[in-house]
Amino acid sequence: MRRNDDSFLVTKLKEDNKLAFEVLYEKYSAKLYNSISLISYDQNLAKDITQSSFLTIWEKRNLLDPEKSISAYLFTIARNLLYKETERLVLKHKFVETTLTHSDIFEDNIVEDVNNTYLEDYINRLIEELAETPRKIFLMKKDDNLSTKEIADELGITERSVEAHFYRTLKILKEKLKDYMMLLF
Repeated sequence: MRRNDDSFLVTKLKEDNKLAFEVLYEKYSAKLYNSISLISYDQNLAKDITQSSFLTIWEKRNLLDPEKSISAYLFTIARNLLYKETERLVLKHKFVETTLTHSDIFEDNIVEDVNNTYLEDYINRLIEELAETPRKIFLMKKDDNLSTKEIADELGITERSVEAHFYRTLKILKEKLKDYMMLLF
């Protein structure tokens, strides 16, 4: 295919023609993949960037100019994605290196605070997943410090029902927290 053919394909692509996209993919994906693979020495990364580049082309198909080189645009997208990924990996490496070399700076209470924050978030998500009545009862007891009688009066149910909901909820939360704690350790 020549340059005119690319212009035609880009025009069709702008009209949401999936066949035109497939033809462009078949024409350029191997070249793009090979170029990225040669630069990065990482076949998985090359595959991901190739896919992401074509995804970007599809998402921005309405902005494409049929008179401009689609291959140059594709390779520019791929180059920028590769730069971003390389930068991310370098920053990650620096962070890990700094953390390992200065681990004595990090105190146990910082780790504990982070763990407590995650645990609290997890508990809140579990509470949000509860059915409406058990969630209300649990929150009224936990947050509002209401007695069983006060909750029963407010919700118009028996005290026995409040207790049953509360203890069932506690049992569910304990079971899920036990699973969560097993994952942590």
